[in-house]
Amino acid sequence: MSDIPSIEELAAAVRSGDRRALARAVTLVESTRADHRDDAARLIELLAPAAGGSFRIGISGVPGAGKSTFIEAFGLHLIAAGHRVAVLSVDPSSPASGGSILGDKTRMAELARRPEVFIRPTPSGGTLGGVARRTREALLVCEAAGFDIVLVETVGVGQSETAVAGMTDLFLLLLVPGGGDELQGIKRGIVELADLVLVNKADGDLAGAAERAVEAYRNALTLLRPRTAGWHVPVAACSSITGAGIAAAWDAMQRYRETLTASGELAARRAGQAGEWLWGETAEMLLERLREHPGVRERLPQLERAVREGALPPTVGARRLIELFLGETGGAGRLNHVAIAVPDLEGARQAFARLPGASVSAPRPLPEHGVTVVFVALPNTKIELVTPLGERSPLRSFLEKNPGGGIHHISLEVPEVRAAAAALAGHGARVLGDGEPKLGAHGTPVLFLHPKDFCGTLVELEETADL
Repeated sequence: MSDIPSIEELAAAVRSGDRRALARAVTLVESTRADHRDDAARLIELLAPAAGGSFRIGISGVPGAGKSTFIEAFGLHLIAAGHRVAVLSVDPSSPASGGSILGDKTRMAELARRPEVFIRPTPSGGTLGGVARRTREALLVCEAAGFDIVLVETVGVGQSETAVAGMTDLFLLLLVPGGGDELQGIKRGIVELADLVLVNKADGDLAGAAERAVEAYRNALTLLRPRTAGWHVPVAACSSITGAGIAAAWDAMQRYRETLTASGELAARRAGQAGEWLWGETAEMLLERLREHPGVRERLPQLERAVREGALPPTVGARRLIELFLGETGGAGRLNHVAIAVPDLEGARQAFARLPGASVSAPRPLPEHGVTVVFVALPNTKIELVTPLGERSPLRSFLEKNPGGGIHHISLEVPEVRAAAAALAGHGARVLGDGEPKLGAHGTPVLFLHPKDFCGTLVELEETADL
């Protein structure tokens, strides 16, 4: 983008219909480079007010249905009627290079030469659902550039080739005569999503078979509920070679759009799609951030190995990854316990044993910390009773100031104590001692944070149990 002075100027050029700017804008929003994502987000923000005015048509079909040939014939019909057409064609990705395998521009040669048409082949990148991850953004860019019909061609038809229905107004399912086995191999889910079914290649020797296929599909659709109330899904034959049925298909699409607009369902559907987009994008971004996180990258091989070997359930492994991610960004887990310094450990032990539901442990000396501890387990948390051990116990100065005892610290669980302390130190919290964790009462590493940084409260960070 070095020869484009600013994202604002690029957006203005797209809105003016500049085709080179449009191509660059789509390239930007499709980019997977981290340094392009902020620019892409700003570009979409600038273009969004000018988007939304097109008729969005998703096109999917069985392998060999002639989707690209149909799109060329259909696109030529649309521009003859005065429309500007954008075609977002999602091709299978090469497993070696990641690029498109088929290259739709070569299969829509006549349509690609027309100035009223913009064709953009995009590799799927392994994304499920028949569309690329950034197809929605590319669609908005095309709308902002003034294209009033946007066709989204999916990779193909299958169990996952339904995401296109979540970003378009009308979902067209393109089929071919099947020699008497028309219904074999067609997934019920995608048929239920179809708003229009066309049997292509209804010409020559296949004309009769196409009509029989139309009748078979019509009968099958009577057993399914259409996704749009009040709309009976049309099934018709067409030929991309002769053009037969193309005009009738466009008439059916316009009737469908009018039906949805009049009932208010079109606006409601787009609002729902926007909400789904929000959560889908949020999930994708969180997954990217999680995978890129240094702590997650470090621990991921160990967790994956434990899961693969059956030593760790996948649900527990997933929780560990999330806790690790949140912990290393400064978050903390649940409260582990509240520690109370007491001058008389046995007396305190007997007093807290009277609490409802309390279970009191035996005293346990911790010479490394200079204390003896007793844990009082309650239904929803624990209380740690601590008393000095040895003349040099750091707890003695606390009890000199508070001879009757009192709350000494609170303990918070974190996935990795060093990482959590470092993240908090980045926000100004001070780690006591030399910064090296010691083993706490539960046998896991602990660190303490200066009480002056937490309103006079000493905070202990306690690492949760490892694998």
